[in-house]
Amino acid sequence: MSASRYPALGEPGPSTSKRRRVDTLEPETAHERHQRLYALKRSYDRGRPPPRPASKHELDVLKERHQFVRDSNVDPATLSWEDQLAFKHYETLFKEYAIVNLKHYKSGAVALRWRTETEVLSGIGHLTCASLRCAHHEPSPSLLAALELDDGAAPPDPDDETPLVDARLEELEVPFGYDERGERKSVLVKVVLCRECAKKLRYGRRKAKEDRERTASGSVSLSPSLSRRPKELTRCSRRAVAVRSSSRERSPRRERPDEDRRRERDDSRERVRPPSVSLLLKNVTDSGTCAQDSSRHSGQRASSRREREGER
Repeated sequence: MSASRYPALGEPGPSTSKRRRVDTLEPETAHERHQRLYALKRSYDRGRPPPRPASKHELDVLKERHQFVRDSNVDPATLSWEDQLAFKHYETLFKEYAIVNLKHYKSGAVALRWRTETEVLSGIGHLTCASLRCAHHEPSPSLLAALELDDGAAPPDPDDETPLVDARLEELEVPFGYDERGERKSVLVKVVLCRECAKKLRYGRRKAKEDRERTASGSVSLSPSLSRRPKELTRCSRRAVAVRSSSRERSPRRERPDEDRRRERDDSRERVRPPSVSLLLKNVTDSGTCAQDSSRHSGQRASSRREREGER
């Protein structure tokens, strides 16, 4: 007789944690599942083995080995498998026009990449603006609907360069400088941008030019006639700055020391100083003499008045 799966009376049943255990594994690839199970196996082994380097995917290899411009004279067979993988991806790109990212154009950081096959077939970056954040980056739906072929119409001309956006495009060839594996490189790249994005691309150069002109001219304001000649303007402004600096050296501003300031303060106090004690005593004696003289004169007047009354 087989044993019952229910515990007998008085025997402990399964724990609460086991009854409430649920499978919470998220969807994972075969490689991730293999790594998880292998880590679980190693956790039950005694001791802790040294950590192994994490495995790399093909995308990680492409990011490490990618080069914006590769040397065409190098034989791919002589390269490592990582470089061969990056070279194979490099051959799938179209390197006539580039795609631009102008997110940080004010700080001078501009990112470029080559176009993919899908972008070439749709005309992005050639018949539209190459800036990723521009409103004219994608082809206009109205223009695409107008270019749809009718039945029996001739096939489109592959050399037709009619823009697919409602904006005027400019084709520019700009020097692109970048750091790659600790080495500074530079290459000329063609880009197609609208007017607004072209201004953003030239922002750094225009800002640097304005700073140089402001530094050269200083704060000297000249007449409009001189502003038409930038070379003479720079020469005159430098001469004016030199004259100003020489005049300052000839007549430097004299800073009064603390002793001079203290002496001036003492002089001002003496000007408003109250009268001395001797002067006050002199004033008192003068006032007393005046009082005696006035009392003597008043007594003489009173005696003369009494004599006149007695004669009457």
